[in-house]
Amino acid sequence: MERFSQKFLVGGFLAILFGLLALHLILPDAEASVSERRKLAKPPQLTLESVRDGTFFTDAESYLLDHFPFRDGFRTGKALYAYGVLRALDNNGVYLHDGAAYKLEYPLHEDQVSYAAALMERLCGTLLTENNRAFYAIIPDKNYYVAAQNGYPSMDYARLFSLVRETLVTPEEVPLADLLGAEDYYRTDLHWRQERLFPVAQRLAAALGVEIDGEAAYRTQSFGAFHGAYYGQAALPLAPDELLYLTSAVTDAGAVTSLEAEGTSGVYTPEAFDGMDAYDVFLSGAAALLTVDNPLAQTERELILFRDSFGSSLAPLLLSGYRRVTLVDLRYIASSELEKYIDFDDQDVLFLYSTQILNGGAMLR
Repeated sequence: MERFSQKFLVGGFLAILFGLLALHLILPDAEASVSERRKLAKPPQLTLESVRDGTFFTDAESYLLDHFPFRDGFRTGKALYAYGVLRALDNNGVYLHDGAAYKLEYPLHEDQVSYAAALMERLCGTLLTENNRAFYAIIPDKNYYVAAQNGYPSMDYARLFSLVRETLVTPEEVPLADLLGAEDYYRTDLHWRQERLFPVAQRLAAALGVEIDGEAAYRTQSFGAFHGAYYGQAALPLAPDELLYLTSAVTDAGAVTSLEAEGTSGVYTPEAFDGMDAYDVFLSGAAALLTVDNPLAQTERELILFRDSFGSSLAPLLLSGYRRVTLVDLRYIASSELEKYIDFDDQDVLFLYSTQILNGGAMLR
């Protein structure tokens, strides 16, 4: 009986092993992992050189891990074991608090923050004229409201704000941290929720000296269930968010022009909802340079918004106060190239960056 049990266990193990191998060979390789928001490894090229230097074996390991059958299920099992059995505080750098997922953001990289602030100050001195009015605002990542208060590692936010203030002296600061809370961000993503941004938009508009449409002018609409970036990284069966967006006569009429694409598009891009990152529905996602024209404007004023991805969902709420809003993402275009595309004259200028971007400021060019 004991020999039978041993043979049964060995046979079962081999059946599972070869079954998974067969599935790996039979199933087609996916191009990307939607849950992890990344492209998957491709089969390595077998060459004498790649075998000699060892890259073939490391690339083969990455490929096999990426395309392992039922990979997402195994990732979820590992995460449940880490949280439920090992009582780990985080998994893949993601922790949970009150049903929401957070990505650990620490420590503070002072050199990176100082670099970003110095770059913005330099742009004020080299690009702007005496007729440009400049402002800046910092968007706290959602850890600001949760991490330190609940015993998780956290960057020194007070020091970050202080570093920026010490270096960025030309533009006027517009504080935003007091207007936001953890509930103003998606539970499964890093970004803020557009439908919660009216206080932020109104404070920025007041500082800029423009009047914008209030909440009554907008209709709240839904793209549906939204699994944010942290959903895949946490590998846990979290309840999805709902991706809401705001439309008005101004956003409906807005015409978006991109440096990287021909023609014009709308303020929202519904087809992006089924793509790799559903947040790209706001102004089509990442882009070096965008202009959003408002044909219903009752003013000739323009805004130049230096921004990261957070600005994509805020810009539509500022559009009613301007004839044109130009969005610049210095992660994708060098600041030395801007004068080729923008005639700096008398526009309002707003530098709007999240703490994550400032803490990795070297990505700004």
